[in-house]
Amino acid sequence: MAVNVIVNGTTTGWIPEIWAREILSHLRNYVAITPRVNRDYDNEIAQYGNTVNVPLPLSLQAADAPTSGTTNVSADGVPVVLDKFKTVDVEIGDLFSAQSRPDVMQNVTRAAGIALAEAVESDLLALYASAGSSVGTAGTDVTAAVLRQARQKLVEAKAPQLEDKFVVLSPKDYAAILGDSNITNALNYGGGDAVREGRVPSVYGLQILESQLVPVVTGTPNTTYNLAFTRDFAVLATRPLPAPLDNTPSAIVMDDETQLSFRLTLQYSNTAKKHVLSVDLLYGVKAIRAGLGVQVLG
Repeated sequence: MAVNVIVNGTTTGWIPEIWAREILSHLRNYVAITPRVNRDYDNEIAQYGNTVNVPLPLSLQAADAPTSGTTNVSADGVPVVLDKFKTVDVEIGDLFSAQSRPDVMQNVTRAAGIALAEAVESDLLALYASAGSSVGTAGTDVTAAVLRQARQKLVEAKAPQLEDKFVVLSPKDYAAILGDSNITNALNYGGGDAVREGRVPSVYGLQILESQLVPVVTGTPNTTYNLAFTRDFAVLATRPLPAPLDNTPSAIVMDDETQLSFRLTLQYSNTAKKHVLSVDLLYGVKAIRAGLGVQVLG
């Protein structure tokens, strides 16, 4: 997929496109829910605290003609506040040596990509609190029966029949599903991939995802808030940050695949005697159709 990089300012020898693509390659590998919600992306420069209006999926009903009346459709959409401003700052002793050595660069960009991915994923998974229903039992491993109940809830909430349905499970509950005979026996008919590869691609029309970031609330017992959802349960809105006005070397990166935009800036610290690479990300998240989200308790 295309990656757009807009460069502002110059530092001889620094190639921001290389760093941007390396960060993105790792970020993409560590997101589960991010690419699967409603993603609103615009190349309009924004600041922390701005509000953007995202078109809300319409829900209309057919009526008897000719006296059905009309439905007012608002063009404003749902307001989403860009109140998530995350940054990763990394000191690099020898910038150009790091840039010329794939092993050194990969170590830096991998850590930055993972940190950004975890920030966005955690905020999206925290929207479990806005889900319209719940299935399962706190403190008990998720079972095949619970997944069927989650699917039923989504269908009853009018999730489109041909639209993908997902469930994000904690490592504990993913492991339980891997060991659930109702699922493994069925998957073995297709070649036993679940047992050989530790992977459950989909069951009951649900695509199964795994994340160590699934929220766990401490209590008696602890409650794991796995989440079943379709695309329009939540929206992730992101906007590019402005380039520094002092001509500090920077790059604005816009990724068509994840619909995320982040800013790279490069400065030299006289105190630390090192270059500092900063990666900034501005976004907002919001649940927009509660019924298309289901808490899957574990």
